[in-house]
Amino acid sequence: MDVGMGLSQTSRDASWFFYALPALVGSKTLELADSRPSFLLPLFAAFLSTLLAAWWFSAGGVAWANGRHARGAVPIPGLRGLPVVGSLYTLSRGLAHRELRAAADRLGARQLMAFSLGSTPAVVASDPVTAREILTSPSFADRPLKQSARLLLFERAMGFAPSGAYWKLLRRIASSHLFAPRRIAAHEVGRQLDAAAMLSAIAAEQQSGGFVALRRHLQGAALNSIMGSVFGRRYDVTSENSDVSELREMVAEGFELLGAFNWSDYVSWVGYLFDPHRVQARCAALVPRVRRFVGAIIREHKQKAAGHGPSSSSIPYMVDVADFVDVLLSLEGEEKLQENDMIAVLW
Repeated sequence: MDVGMGLSQTSRDASWFFYALPALVGSKTLELADSRPSFLLPLFAAFLSTLLAAWWFSAGGVAWANGRHARGAVPIPGLRGLPVVGSLYTLSRGLAHRELRAAADRLGARQLMAFSLGSTPAVVASDPVTAREILTSPSFADRPLKQSARLLLFERAMGFAPSGAYWKLLRRIASSHLFAPRRIAAHEVGRQLDAAAMLSAIAAEQQSGGFVALRRHLQGAALNSIMGSVFGRRYDVTSENSDVSELREMVAEGFELLGAFNWSDYVSWVGYLFDPHRVQARCAALVPRVRRFVGAIIREHKQKAAGHGPSSSSIPYMVDVADFVDVLLSLEGEEKLQENDMIAVLW
């Protein structure tokens, strides 16, 4: 009886150990599994950091990394730059052209040097032969369009329109009509008058104050000359006339917006969070003013063409002294531009 009870107890003990063993082993396994992420996570982070560093700090920077991976090794030396921003910080420390020249000399990349402006790949040539090839190559016909230029309608203008049928049309209109040698020569009298008025104003300011701030006079003469050739109007840019004031404000605002640093041009997602110059809001406010100003001039020229204006019998449209608005309104067939495109070209 005692022996049977002992065997029975031993069996129960063995059974208990048999059933407890998987639980004990499982708990150890669970502890090992719980400790494994704490060991693997730093290893994975180090591996990922190595990959990101190899990608971000490749020659040319972040914007060139994808292209180099897809096309293999691209034999263009360049600035490695920083993650996300590329070489923007490097170029902001001094005069950009001097920084680029110094970097090209340092890397031995006089012919071509790659670098990144945020997510935009860029190259610079310090060799005149290479630079000439770039300027004449169709591969560089298109270039990234600044956000401000696109918002200010310049995507449909000659200087910013992408390469294609529309750009070829604008080029043909410019070479055959707007900037034909006879038309440029015909407007020489107006340019001489603008130059004479500028020199008189400079002399008067020098006599009254003893020194002259030339920038204001040069800008005024250039603006008047452009207005005369493009719109057929000339203004006293020193007056306080409302039209003159609005014109000066619009031109100054447009130039400032085109030249302002905008994060959206280089790192697009940053522009949604950080826009210190308020580029988008200011462009949205400027465009309606431009449309009103240029649209009114176009309507005035249309009235003269129809014989309803005060100067309807002054000059035919296609004589050489006609302004750009007259020329664009006179175009026929496939060369005819819509009014929105005319505003973009004239503005």
